[in-house]
Amino acid sequence: MKKVLKTVYDKIPLKREVFSIVKKFAAPSERTYRHLHFRGNIKVKIDDSHSFKIRHYGYEVENSIFWAGLTNGWEKVSLSIWIKLARSADVVFDIGANTGVYSLIAKSLNPQAQVYAFEPVKRVFEKLEFNNQLNGYDINCFERAASDSDGTAIIYDTADEHTYSVTIGKNLNAPDVPVKSVNIETVRLDTLVENLRIPKIDLIKLDVETYEPEVIEGLGRYLEEFKPTMLVEVLNDDVGRRIESLVNGKGYVYLNLDEEMGTIKPVRHISKSDDYNYLICSEEVAKLVMN
Repeated sequence: MKKVLKTVYDKIPLKREVFSIVKKFAAPSERTYRHLHFRGNIKVKIDDSHSFKIRHYGYEVENSIFWAGLTNGWEKVSLSIWIKLARSADVVFDIGANTGVYSLIAKSLNPQAQVYAFEPVKRVFEKLEFNNQLNGYDINCFERAASDSDGTAIIYDTADEHTYSVTIGKNLNAPDVPVKSVNIETVRLDTLVENLRIPKIDLIKLDVETYEPEVIEGLGRYLEEFKPTMLVEVLNDDVGRRIESLVNGKGYVYLNLDEEMGTIKPVRHISKSDDYNYLICSEEVAKLVMN
């Protein structure tokens, strides 16, 4: 019955147009708008001078952005920080880019920036590329996973139309969910820096479902040389400890971000995030973010 209702709902015409009018007069609650989705291109406002377009496929992230805006719904704290920092970032890495929200923001705010987006799942990568082309941007899109080695690896994927959660070498799905193993290409970030002669990295978003330490390790000597500001997902204490062991002593401070409460909390050590992400940055950047 659920599938039948979904099929019927999907076939209702002009949802985007109707919802756009509704939104102008009375924005529904998150509990309500999560069910009010549609497919089609939407314009996303960053501020009075900057915006971008993105394809809404009926998924959670784009739906939240459509109804609540960039800084009032999904990852609102992280996105607010990203908007602040991306304005002056000349070289940006979006690792685990999915459909490219963070990359699109960075390119919209700073058209001259070099933006590198990594997404290893083919059908998701194709959506990332589409959004890049939709805006006429020159984001460098890689159908690869950033890693601590160059070569290939295995991810475990489902038959779902879209996915937000895959990682190298681990099946993140429930035991009763059918999956298939898929070979993907991997690259160390220091290899990419050297091959493409990238002069620096200012800003990194890193969301790879517990594989974050391996990606940071793949920066090699450029972690200390470039000292990029990093927005990093930390889903458990072990990931936090491993990340801290890599960045400790390199001039970083740690801000624990709570998307649910809307708070930014300086901490001495990295453990499981209060709600998804940390900002790992210099004291100067921390002061900018906290003000």
